[in-house]
Amino acid sequence: MKRAKTISPMYRWELLILLFLAYFFHQSDRAIYGIVATSIQDALGFSDSQLYSTRTVMFTLMALIVPFAGYVGDRFNKKKLLIGCLLCWSVATICTGCVTGLIGMIIFNSIGLVVAEAFYGPASTSLIASYHKETRAIALSVHQTAVYLSVIFSGFIAAWICEHFGWRGTFWTFGAASIVIGILLIFRLKDPSTVKFAEGTEIDVPKTEEKPSVVEFLKMIFRNPSALLLTVGFTAIVFVNNAYLNVVPKFLQEKFNLSQTSAGFNGMFWHHIAAFGCIYLGGWLSDHIAKTRPTYRPKQQFVAMALGAPAVAFIGSVGSVSAVYALFFLMGACRGFYECNTHASVFETIPSKYRSTTVGFMIFFAFIIGAWSSQMVGAFVKQFGIDMGYKYSFIVLGMTWIVGAFCVGLAAFCTFRRDRERRIAFENAAIEKETEGTTLGE
Repeated sequence: MKRAKTISPMYRWELLILLFLAYFFHQSDRAIYGIVATSIQDALGFSDSQLYSTRTVMFTLMALIVPFAGYVGDRFNKKKLLIGCLLCWSVATICTGCVTGLIGMIIFNSIGLVVAEAFYGPASTSLIASYHKETRAIALSVHQTAVYLSVIFSGFIAAWICEHFGWRGTFWTFGAASIVIGILLIFRLKDPSTVKFAEGTEIDVPKTEEKPSVVEFLKMIFRNPSALLLTVGFTAIVFVNNAYLNVVPKFLQEKFNLSQTSAGFNGMFWHHIAAFGCIYLGGWLSDHIAKTRPTYRPKQQFVAMALGAPAVAFIGSVGSVSAVYALFFLMGACRGFYECNTHASVFETIPSKYRSTTVGFMIFFAFIIGAWSSQMVGAFVKQFGIDMGYKYSFIVLGMTWIVGAFCVGLAAFCTFRRDRERRIAFENAAIEKETEGTTLGE
């Protein structure tokens, strides 16, 4: 039997860097579709409905696959899962640059990318949570900032490549870069179940023999109102984020006559640079304050969504491009303060052995509903025209955040403390049971 290798406490940060790079390029591969959408539409003759249908297929399929992916993530080797995901979406991105019609775009850019992402999300989040206990919120925040930086990066670089070398070259370039990261992960990524930890490394990994069943998980989650309410809040965030990512560059081009490069950069930069800064600040505050005030995490999320909802609602109504950028920035700041606790909050209320499955559960509901947000915007613009269509669309998106804030607030002020205490009692009982079993065995 191969002897487990002892790793340094610093490896937790190396792992975070590795997963940051993987997530960075995955989100870039997904974001470039919205950046070069008008070029794809012109080259392949897509209608608005066809253009956005690829996103609907992507997110609907994501919702259907991810519960299974989360269950797999709690039961199998996470290293193999993550490397397989990265290589899969890299090949799919390269193949996207070769398609000639809607079917090919759906097969490679929708199905190929979404299958990889479905398995990546639950496994990566659970892996980070295992290696980071006291630094969980800030570690998950660092990982989440890959989303912000990737869309800023792709918003400029992808548009520039598209203008100079065509939209196909954009997909080929980003796909090739992702393959390089996948090779790096092959050599450096370590699953916590296959290594020993040096003294001083605080980890939070369930025992390898603890393999939850589907029925067991469903009983747990539907008796946990906090997890359900936080899932609704997460769904509201995803619904708006999906629309923003895929619609905003086109919105800026159509309403303010910006160039593709300018619309891609400004649509992604102002929102995501604010989110980037605030997720670190929010993560630090959350980790610091939650040590003595356990309900702080969801309360911070509630305030962020409540304050950000008006900014979202007014994006389609203002007539100045500078005012739009300011609203992008404010929305991004509130998003950052929310997303630093997306998983850190819910992980406070569920036993550790259910983490990956819980993330899959949350993504299922978020994406089955969020899949339709881009289609909704496209339908509004077609029905009411550019000005009124975008105005009504962003009002609906703002109202979505209000609904999410209400549900997160219920969790924060009514159910979170009790569900957290139940989780602690459950895990303590499991430890006592294991200790008794070990004693009897001896």
